[in-house]
Amino acid sequence: MQQFIFGLANGSIYALMALAIGMVFSTTEIINFAHASVIMLAAMTSYWCMAYFHLSYILAILIAVVINVLVNMLIYKTCVEKLGRLSANIGWIVTLFGASIIIDNAARMYFGTEPQPYPYLFGGKVVHILGANIMLHEIMMIVVSLAVGLAYQLLIQKTRFGRAVRAVSFRRDTARLMGIKSETTVLFCFGLAGVVAAISGALIAPITFASYNMMSFIGLKGFAAALIGGLGNTRGAFIGGISLGLIEALIGSFLPAAYKDAISFFVMIIVIIFLPGGILGAKFFSKGRTGKEKI
Repeated sequence: MQQFIFGLANGSIYALMALAIGMVFSTTEIINFAHASVIMLAAMTSYWCMAYFHLSYILAILIAVVINVLVNMLIYKTCVEKLGRLSANIGWIVTLFGASIIIDNAARMYFGTEPQPYPYLFGGKVVHILGANIMLHEIMMIVVSLAVGLAYQLLIQKTRFGRAVRAVSFRRDTARLMGIKSETTVLFCFGLAGVVAAISGALIAPITFASYNMMSFIGLKGFAAALIGGLGNTRGAFIGGISLGLIEALIGSFLPAAYKDAISFFVMIIVIIFLPGGILGAKFFSKGRTGKEKI
């Protein structure tokens, strides 16, 4: 039970990272390589707000959300929008990697290099479930991640903005001809990805500690989860993330921890080779859906 909950908790973080990556990819067909750095920025910002300005946990997170939204929108405006047609100009790979390096180094200079202990939700309280000692923070990681995923699906399916996102995702130029402001829609998707990044940072920082390099390896697992679930498929993001977390927990029960990361990426490679559209790209899951449907 303890390994199972731990796997779900880790998987929920991978799912949130994959969700934010999918938000951007679904409307632009590019991968935001600066996403992990934005998560780190939120964790460091909220930590400093609590530790040095003595703000409440919620207020610190809200400030981190606002900063993340602004930073992600700035990344889009400076690193993506000016490149024109993204399918023909792959300069976004370099610009987004560059943005990631800038954010990491700025955080190192401003916040320092020492990892800082980030507070757990509920003060790190532990509950006993079926003989397992489980932190309430881990349970909240799962609950919050599911709530964010459900809220995004409702936003996409039930609102005017969601219809605009689906139209831009399907065919950006056609959506523009129909009166939809495609650039504004993409900008808002970057902003939403920043909100999800801030939530991810607050949930994972107590485990990794808050530091400028806290996402140096975990960020890769967010990309792995996105690929396993189906890149650009935000529903598949949760399947990919939870699957990856449970696989790691299962491996950790039988093999040394050193094998865990290697096998995680081995699974990603297998999925890419045999299911290039991700798990949800399999015929069993994709029956009745168009190949272009990504949201």
